[in-house]
Amino acid sequence: MRKNIIITSLVCMATGLFAQPKSDMQIPRNIIKFSPQHLIRGGLWMSGEFLNKDLKRSHQISVETMYRQPNNEYGITKGIGITAEYMFKYYLSKFHIEKSITGMQTVNGYYVGVFGQYGYFDETSRYTNRNNVESMNQVTTTVMYPGFVIGFQKSLGESFYADFYAGAGMRITDYSVKNEADGFSYRQSPGAYFIYNSGLLPKIGMTLGFGF
Repeated sequence: MRKNIIITSLVCMATGLFAQPKSDMQIPRNIIKFSPQHLIRGGLWMSGEFLNKDLKRSHQISVETMYRQPNNEYGITKGIGITAEYMFKYYLSKFHIEKSITGMQTVNGYYVGVFGQYGYFDETSRYTNRNNVESMNQVTTTVMYPGFVIGFQKSLGESFYADFYAGAGMRITDYSVKNEADGFSYRQSPGAYFIYNSGLLPKIGMTLGFGF
């Protein structure tokens, strides 16, 4: 019995130690973020969110650079691209500080956002057909992508933030074929086609960042 009381007391003390209210907790006006999921497609997506004084509105500017190395699965492919995005966010109850029942303080807020995106991707692909004849394809892809999201942003500790969002948009793509071998469709290209699919598409993801 005494052992259980001691263990319970230690747990409570530890909980209280780590859950002390942060009297110096402040709401950041700027948050610099990166997107882990964009690494899958060879892109480095960075964002900067800048909150207004009322803490209800913010402007977020994002830039992604992409580089595609040769891929033996689809053929020898090289590509490079860039994407730029502007998003306006409106926080439904401000970006604010909350205190949990344990006394832990966090900064969070739910928001709705509208965005506009422009992307450019240039790709050169070399393929060998069944007759061992090599062909080269060069495709330039541009994309316009307006849409909306709903999301939730929350602090993780003192200065780190996670931003979760989900939404959809209408992506419009345009392909400029500089060179295309006979009997081969540029839409089979692993870069231009799979990176910039067109139509009504979901926008789901998360970013991790540092606020100041």
